[in-house]
Amino acid sequence: MSAAGQPAAVLLVTTSYDLSAELVAASLARRGAYAVRFDTDHFPAEISACIDETGRWVLRTTTDELCSDAVDAVWYRKHAAPALPTTLDPAHAEFAEREARAFITGALLDLDGVRWVSDPTSVWRAEKKPAQLRVAAAVGFELPRTRITNDAAAVRVFAATVPVVAKAVSSGYITRDGSFETIFTSAVSTDDLDDLASLALAPVTFQEQVAKRSDVRVTVVGEHVFAAEIESQALQESRVDWRAADDPRRLIHREHDLPAAIASRCRILVQALGLRYGAIDLVRTEDDRYVFLEINPNGEWLWLQDALGWPIAERIAEELLG
Repeated sequence: MSAAGQPAAVLLVTTSYDLSAELVAASLARRGAYAVRFDTDHFPAEISACIDETGRWVLRTTTDELCSDAVDAVWYRKHAAPALPTTLDPAHAEFAEREARAFITGALLDLDGVRWVSDPTSVWRAEKKPAQLRVAAAVGFELPRTRITNDAAAVRVFAATVPVVAKAVSSGYITRDGSFETIFTSAVSTDDLDDLASLALAPVTFQEQVAKRSDVRVTVVGEHVFAAEIESQALQESRVDWRAADDPRRLIHREHDLPAAIASRCRILVQALGLRYGAIDLVRTEDDRYVFLEINPNGEWLWLQDALGWPIAERIAEELLG
């Protein structure tokens, strides 16, 4: 840990393509902190690290050096696969990626007494739909009826009672040729119900399709709650999942005054999941009910800061410095 009178040392665990990390690093610097950015996709090709028999480690990037003894806080933002030579055969590439991830995970989990935003074990648990839905229900959120399953018969029985959408159980993306392809939430049609063979390959989250007035994105940083209402019903392609618009920035975003009880519930949910940050997706119904869809423990926020002028980077820096 930093000695008395020394600047706080903050490790930013992220990726080279994370623009939000630049803003948080700048906010930390304005507060006199020493921020070291660890772009995990550049390890081990461009970043070196060494762990000794006591668990103490030293990280060296192209511009900075940080010892685990000096770390005061960690922003656990993103953890990406390493950039490996395309000439590497698939078996060796899989081994190298697995070893790099094990090294990083081991180094982070062995840190003691640091301030996390947020603790990786809590992040990994909160990313899983079954865990977050159970906790959201326990703190009082209204939830859509849900089935997470690989049972085609159960899906057909469920879809016979309510209109249904499908979404991923965990992270909704596919990595292909080094780029990410997002899997959007989609309505389940009769044709889809006739062909559910893919459930034999991976389970899917099926939820009741809630009629929307709009979507509400709630960003929680510690005790701070930022709520944005998104006019998702304005475009055909964004009605089920607002992210599916060809350019979500075309959708009207406005600051939304959440009812105090709902704002409090959002804070409680983040805390109950062991997080200090969370991006919560709610549906606002025509009769002004707020239905919980999901929480992303490291959800994006930069576009909201740009669109609405919110000081989210500043609040994250403050949370890291306690």
